[in-house]
Parts: sequence; structure tokens; C-alpha cells
Amino acid sequence: MILPDTARALLTGAVASSVVPGGVVACVAADGSHDHACAGVIRAGGPGVTPGTRFDLASLTKVVATLPCLLRLVSAGDLSLGDRVGRFFSNAGWLQRPSLADATVRQLLAHMSGLRNWEPLFARVSERRAALAAVLQAPVQDVGRVCYTDFGFMLLGAVVERVTRKRLDVAASELVFGPLGMHRTSFGPIEANDVAATEDCGWRGRLLVGEVHDENATVWDGVAGHAGLFSDAADLALFAAAWLRFDSLLGDREVLQETTRPQGYGDDGSVRGLGWLLPGTAVFAGDGARGFGHTGFTGTSLWLDPEAGVASVLLTNRVHPHRERGEGIHALRKAVHGGIHASAA
Repeated sequence: MILPDTARALLTGAVASSVVPGGVVACVAADGSHDHACAGVIRAGGPGVTPGTRFDLASLTKVVATLPCLLRLVSAGDLSLGDRVGRFFSNAGWLQRPSLADATVRQLLAHMSGLRNWEPLFARVSERRAALAAVLQAPVQDVGRVCYTDFGFMLLGAVVERVTRKRLDVAASELVFGPLGMHRTSFGPIEANDVAATEDCGWRGRLLVGEVHDENATVWDGVAGHAGLFSDAADLALFAAAWLRFDSLLGDREVLQETTRPQGYGDDGSVRGLGWLLPGTAVFAGDGARGFGHTGFTGTSLWLDPEAGVASVLLTNRVHPHRERGEGIHALRKAVHGGIHASAA
């Protein structure tokens, strides 16, 4: 598997034009072989990005940790996609109509539960149990309509914890990362010299290095279903290759394939599978894309095409030193992922 020269040039150009301070791009085959390129620095004035640089994955946590944990549990018969939230949390949506208790695992995965997009939990609560309580009492509306939401995956992470009786970081390590050999993938905090910096956070009063960027994830102790995971390109190549094969280490093949079937359609042109974003007018992988993928706010993205047996990985710290930079990340993603998959077609 050879990375196209255009992908290398796009990443180098993005660094030169200050779209991102640094990054890694990789293309991956179903057997796990991959090729990559690096450019830029892990922080301003710091060392250069290497293939082993770990990045804050942000919302890639949803599909790299939470989703496969759930699929392993579904495959084992410990829960089903049709299970209601009320099975796991009897006080969910208490005295509300419609009630979050009636939302199913399938609806949460497809962003169709009726939960709102986002709100600043971190401004109201400061510890995990209170964060979960706030999510469990969150109102729902327009159930069945696609609305991308972090809250849904916060709750799904809590479902994993409820079923396994283990915190999400432990469950993900045992169910996903360990079996796949992803030994450099973990939730933070991480104290190491190979982690890309994210934002100089005014709220926390420090540059974030190895500490989750997402504010709401901080009140989950950095271990949340929607954000908090750190990884490098080689580990994500292992993960992507497993999906290209629909590997049984991730769950039963039929369960895995169900995640890649359309579940709902957003007003923004997005097409939602279970966890995954599917091809549509809002897709970031270029026109004519096949397969499925996801993005992360910090500047990360992953696209997989099992039909062609190719996946593409883009890891950047575009929010360093502040989130206002990196407006060009959308164009960069489309060019990088689209170019890699077009060359493999």
C-alpha cells in the first residue's frame, strides 16, 4: 500500500499555509500494511511530528472506542440494538414525555434519539456522576430526526460501563484495543513527550498536552463515550484494517455490517449509519466516496472503503494553539481522503 504523492504534498502544504501545525496521513490495506507521511510540529517551537506521535482523537473516540465496545457486547448477547435506555437506567427521563428512557441503543448510535446537539455540561457540573445525571435528565424532542449529538455517545459510554461493570477505558482496552494489538491507544491523561499539543485553554489556564481537549469530557475524568481517546497512526491502521475485513475481533460480521447501512438522513445532507457517517452530500471524503468514516474536532478523521480494501487516516492538531485556526481543515480532509480513495479505485 503506497501513499499517493498528492496526499504527502497536501499535508506539507497545509502545514506551510498554517492550516494545521502538524499531522500524519496514512493509507491502509486490509492486511494492515500501511504507508504514511508526516509534516510539521507537535507544538509551536517543539519537535517534529513522527509516525509515533499520538493525537487527541476527539470524536473519533465515538467509533474507535464506544462503538466497537457496544458491538462486542451485542455480538455476545449482553445487549441488543433495540434495548431501551430505561433497561440500563430506570431513572432516565423521569416524568418527561417524550422520555429519554424510551430511546434505543440503535437510535443513540444513529443520532436519532432526540437529544440536543451540545450544551456546556462543564459549566454546571464538575464530576462524573453529576455529568451522567445531567445527561439522563436531558430533554428529547424530534425523536427519529437526525441530530448529531455528543450527549448520545456520552450515554452509550455509560451503557458500556453499566453492562461491563468497568469504566470505559478498562472496557475498551479489554474488548477492543488489547485484542487488536492497539497498545498505544488509551484515554488520557498521558504524560509523554510524543503527544501533540492542542489548545492553550483559557478556562483551564494551561496548554493541553496529553489531556483531553473537549471540555465536557473533562467532567467525565477524561474518559467519556464521545471524546478522550489518544492514538497514533499505526494503531489506527490496525483498527481500520480490522474494519476493512469486518474482523470477528470487532464482533459478528452481520452486526458490523449493520453499522454501515443507512439509518437516517440529516437536513444537512448527512447520511447516518450506526456510529458511522455514510456517503452523502455532506461527506468529507470527496465526491463519489464509498464506505464510511468519522471526524474529530481537533483535526482528526478516518475513512474506510471495504469494497476497495483501502482506508485513509488523517491526524492533525489543528486546534493548536487555539480553535479559531485551521478553518481549512474541511478542504484538507476532502482533498486528502478523496485523493487517496480515488487513486485506489
